[in-house]
Amino acid sequence: MSAVATEIRLFDQRDVPWIGSLLDLIVHSLGQPWRVLLERVAHADLEAHPSRVQTVLRAVRRLTGGKAERTRVARDLRALVLGHPALDRDARDARLSIAATTLGVSRSDVESLLWADLALERPVVLPSGRPPEAALIAHANLDRIQRAVRRARSVQIRAWDRANDLVRTVARYGLISHVSRGARGETILDVTGPLALFHTTTVYGSALAQLVPLLAEQPHFELDAVCEFDGIEQTLRVEPPLLLPAVRPSRRAPSIAERLARDLQKAKYVVEREPSPLEAGDELVFPDLAIDIAVGDAASDMAAGSPGAGFERWWIEIVGFSTAEYLTYKLDRYQAAGVERIVLLVDADRTTELLDHPRVLPFRRRVPLDLLEGVWR
Repeated sequence: MSAVATEIRLFDQRDVPWIGSLLDLIVHSLGQPWRVLLERVAHADLEAHPSRVQTVLRAVRRLTGGKAERTRVARDLRALVLGHPALDRDARDARLSIAATTLGVSRSDVESLLWADLALERPVVLPSGRPPEAALIAHANLDRIQRAVRRARSVQIRAWDRANDLVRTVARYGLISHVSRGARGETILDVTGPLALFHTTTVYGSALAQLVPLLAEQPHFELDAVCEFDGIEQTLRVEPPLLLPAVRPSRRAPSIAERLARDLQKAKYVVEREPSPLEAGDELVFPDLAIDIAVGDAASDMAAGSPGAGFERWWIEIVGFSTAEYLTYKLDRYQAAGVERIVLLVDADRTTELLDHPRVLPFRRRVPLDLLEGVWR
């Protein structure tokens, strides 16, 4: 990390007055296209830099949501309304009425929704009413930090409270990272940034940005993002106090590790999900699964429970974005932790170079059990 860190200028109570004025403009523009709102904003006397106004407007879009539904409705409406010319008003009105009835929307809304999937033509809406200024501040801060990490060469997060969710999210998205303990007892996550990669940088940057919402649960943390501006390296720092949106309960699809655990349990293996981290010197490794493999006379008692005599414990880690150098580092860390029975399952679509090693196995989408069983049999 660079020696000097510059704090990102985030949003706080000092921004409440002009954000309130912006909300007045938004309420006044309800139902009209966003281009109308943006014209009014451009001519308004808001006491804020235009870049800060744009950040808050992105926060409004984030809060209102509904992009997928608008896209569906707009495309369906165009399929019903557009086509052969309606040469008189009655034919035109009849076609619009049929489209409205078919899709269950108001007849008066059909024309405004025809192009609602276009950013400037979507109607201004506040589905839950006028949001409080604090909600916009929180989402604007989230937007600003996420945009910074998407442009970072590296990101370091130091967390002084329980950091398991952060570490597991790093693993879930397959980010290239090192995890260690700091001198003051903090968990340190050093994560490679998108600018350090040569491919899939947009996908990787979006994955890295998923760490930022989790900081809302960390009362004491520091985030340093090393970025490059006009060829000059600069470290941007974020730390409390700051306002972020509360973390929403996840409704995500099962991860690769979760699907693999289910497959192994169906095959009668004893599986521990998310086992405790292992110490490797000053660093930590976080295997996704631990599997107790029955050997010798214990093979018939594989479902008996905890490992003991006749059982061997194997560790599995799912690796997403990777290089051969990073995979070598992973194996070395497990060796430093005293673990020999480790299998690294590597996403073949996200690695730049696969390491030629018997405990490094490539997969695509789902891990075939026979591939894994071939290692310990």
